Amino acid sequence: MLNDNSPSPETLGTLNAIALTVLSAVRTICPGFFTSLFAIGVGHQILGGYLIWLVLVLLALPLLVIIRWVPKKAEGRPKRANNSV
Repeated sequence: MLNDNSPSPETLGTLNAIALTVLSAVRTICPGFFTSLFAIGVGHQILGGYLIWLVLVLLALPLLVIIRWVPKKAEGRPKRANNSV
């Protein structure tokens, strides 16, 4: 998606670097956060120990809406060759 929507080839490197930095931060923080949230939910029996599932579903639902805003040209679908035989 980043490659298809980059404003110019010159900014593609910067855009990829920013995306990788954000991804690295998420991969660093999320495992500890969600493990702690799971432990709290099970330890205190919040929602019968299923608190983590509620949180994960609530995080996933907005993504279903956001994905609709992705431009058609960035969906990663290969272009078909026009072969009329």
